[in-house]
Amino acid sequence: MIPVNLVLVVWVWMGRIVFGVGGWFLFIFMISLVPLLLLALSVTTVLAFTQHTRPRALTTLQAWAQLFTWLTLFLFGAFCPDFGDAPDSEISLLTQVFGWSQDLLDLSYSLMVGLGAAATVAYLVLLGLLVFARPPAPALT
Repeated sequence: MIPVNLVLVVWVWMGRIVFGVGGWFLFIFMISLVPLLLLALSVTTVLAFTQHTRPRALTTLQAWAQLFTWLTLFLFGAFCPDFGDAPDSEISLLTQVFGWSQDLLDLSYSLMVGLGAAATVAYLVLLGLLVFARPPAPALT
């Protein structure tokens, strides 16, 4: 989990550079999204590693939630458009591959929002599955 989590945080932050897309979101994500992702993925990693099952493994539902979280984060990082200070500097993976058009840019923003929402839901499902799978703490008497 740890290596994939770290790679995906870097991918969400600056993976668009692979496709020639770089702009202000590199800075904006560095101070907003990257710390949030590091904290959130650290929480689920700690919860997964401290489960009481032996050998330590995710349940089937937890594994699917983890995979869906990773997939949506990967796609978010790929399709996130970016912008800069120059005119006509809004670009995305779709506009780099298929040529610039406002429709593709709008689609990129729609995909970014949808994938961000899907990643959030998948993460919350994973967090819930990890929290509720824990046995109750023993009562202090």
